[in-house]
Amino acid sequence: MAGLKDGDDFKDGEFFKNPFILKVGVGLVGFGGLLVFLLLNLFLPEKRGEMSYSWLFAVVFFLSLSVGGVFWTLLHHATNSGWGTVIRRLMENLGSLIPFLLLLALPFLIPNGYQDSLWEWFPKREAALEKSEAAAEEGAAQYVVERQSEIAGAEAAVAAAEAELAAVEAPSAGHRAHFERKIDSLKTKASKLIEQDLSEDAVHETLLNRSFQKEEALLYVKKGYLNEGAWYGRFIFYFIALSGISLMLRRWSVGMDKTGDPNQFLWLRRSSCGFLPFFATAWTFLVFDWLMALDYTWFSTMWGVYLFAGAALNSMGLLVILITILRRFGYLKNIVTVEHYHLMGKLMLAFVIFWAYIAFSQFFLIWYANITEETKFYLTRNTEFWNTYTITFLVVGHFFVPFSILLIQKVKKLPLVLSAVAVWNLCMHVLDIYWIIIPERGPSLTAGGPPSEMLMVMPWAFLFDILAFVSVAGIFVFFLLWRLGSASLFPCRDPRLDESLNVVN
Repeated sequence: MAGLKDGDDFKDGEFFKNPFILKVGVGLVGFGGLLVFLLLNLFLPEKRGEMSYSWLFAVVFFLSLSVGGVFWTLLHHATNSGWGTVIRRLMENLGSLIPFLLLLALPFLIPNGYQDSLWEWFPKREAALEKSEAAAEEGAAQYVVERQSEIAGAEAAVAAAEAELAAVEAPSAGHRAHFERKIDSLKTKASKLIEQDLSEDAVHETLLNRSFQKEEALLYVKKGYLNEGAWYGRFIFYFIALSGISLMLRRWSVGMDKTGDPNQFLWLRRSSCGFLPFFATAWTFLVFDWLMALDYTWFSTMWGVYLFAGAALNSMGLLVILITILRRFGYLKNIVTVEHYHLMGKLMLAFVIFWAYIAFSQFFLIWYANITEETKFYLTRNTEFWNTYTITFLVVGHFFVPFSILLIQKVKKLPLVLSAVAVWNLCMHVLDIYWIIIPERGPSLTAGGPPSEMLMVMPWAFLFDILAFVSVAGIFVFFLLWRLGSASLFPCRDPRLDESLNVVN
């Protein structure tokens, strides 16, 4: 057993010294870009709709990487994984950026701004409710008169049937039974009409719902989910669940660096198992609300899994890149080995395959069912420029290229080559999120005009996409550098540190 590393030799940890110039530089890029973006929103209000899609694209991309970091941390604890202990702190650092990214999503909460430009159901629901409100107020008096007339008619029908029975002398048993059934039926109808609540509030609600269903039938059916109160409530849930889980996991882990308390290790394991359902629910419904609802008439039961697969794959790729850069500057030299790269490469390969499986399954099921409400998503993205984009980047670039390379065992043990594959995957993930969001921009923002003026691609809007991406990237890297320097780069007193230091696969 000679040559094995002892965790006690690393109990003091290893700390990252923030390069001041780099931190200031990315901070200036990030916050400077944010300021420019805000000024453009102020001075170019006619372009605000285009910029809203750009901002959503940038925020969702970097949020997916942080969410992936939380997933790998939770999985590490829940499965009692030993091999990844030395890289777990980097997972925690990545996940702990979620609160900052969700703060960048606050513009989505503002009505008559980004919110209405991105999610058409907000203004459509408001317009339908306004029309329904007016129709309910206008028709209330007539509705009450009609209901009262129906009640009077039903009562008169009962009285007439009873009089008709009484007028028959010595009816037979069958004849009497026939009349009694008729009278019972009329009485039941009359009682139901009488039981109707004809108070002012009840009449108003009935007419409002009737008119709302006529104006926007689909929004009426989904009104329990697609309404302002529920939407804001879910946003708060996403913020609390994802931010709370990420921050608590990192706080407890960093606390164990100081105390080495094994009870804290057990608590991390148990809590991670409990956190997983909340994490999965929050991320799934977040992408429902922010991405799938860009077209509220479209739906996919595989949507949450599709976005999860991309987040898990590319957060692992970002970890590979981050570790390689840190090792290049002298950190983690004696901590992370080729064996760790090999294991991370295997996970990248697994999720390249998993992402492709989910993406194809979603496409195949929608194509086979051929339901209009479902196929419109792919029809939009198979039109004009987007068709070539889909085949080139998502089919070939996102799957076949990394799959072919990662199949080679030697590649997964070469840090620089594996990092290059991770960079490629991240580029494809950028294009994947872009493909999900941006094709909705042209048709949505130009839908109100003549059909001849409807655009699939907004001219020069990609400049806003680049600015938003660079701004959020700068802020993301700024806070990541801060997190890296705030604690040891690896959990230095974790009970599984020996196993991770000496892992062989």
